[in-house]
Amino acid sequence: MTEEVKKDQRARTWTFVVYPESAPKNWVEMLDGYHVPWIQSPLHDKDVNPDGEKKKAHWHIVMLFDGKKSYSQIKEITDSINSPIPQKTLNTRGLVRYLIHMDNPEKYQYDRSEIVSHAGADVDQYFQLSTSSKNAVLWDIVQFIKQNKVDSLIDLMDYVQANELRDWFDIICNRNSIIIKAVIDSVYQKSVKRAEQQAQQADPKLALIAQAKQMASQGYSLRDISNKLGISKSTVDRYLKK
Repeated sequence: MTEEVKKDQRARTWTFVVYPESAPKNWVEMLDGYHVPWIQSPLHDKDVNPDGEKKKAHWHIVMLFDGKKSYSQIKEITDSINSPIPQKTLNTRGLVRYLIHMDNPEKYQYDRSEIVSHAGADVDQYFQLSTSSKNAVLWDIVQFIKQNKVDSLIDLMDYVQANELRDWFDIICNRNSIIIKAVIDSVYQKSVKRAEQQAQQADPKLALIAQAKQMASQGYSLRDISNKLGISKSTVDRYLKK
């Protein structure tokens, strides 16, 4: 094997599994002692084999080194905590998302909030949406606002947080807040206008008041409004003061 091929066996990101039954009680402190960013999955205690047999509970670990490390170097770490053979990682984003089976809907979905970052590991970067995904999420948010007649931002945020819609939260807070607020305002204005129309239908005088105020805002005089609506100038004046 050439020296060049040997170098290809090194990697910056490595993954392995930890079993509660065989790992030392202080295995977390032992890994922290390397002062290397690493990520710990939720405890996978609901995984099953293809035949339906339940797998042993385990944690997935991802270690993120600044420089490339060899298999033997990582094996020393995994041996110290009684973990199986480590594997190098070519797709760190895919692996971190796999910690909760995010892209594997056929598997049990673990809670993202149970992922634990150690030594400054940045987990959020691996869950960022692509442009097409962001547009799809924005589409869903706008549809939800319209279909459910959401007329306040706080109501929308209550729904997002109650259902832990983190992708929605990111889009609302960091990316398309102007559009979303505009849609909510439009829903509100449409609701107000509908209520006004219903009130005017129930009380014709309200319709006259609305017309008088609209004409006044357009520069019509009391006389013009009076003639147009067929009511006295004093009545117009009283309507404009309401």
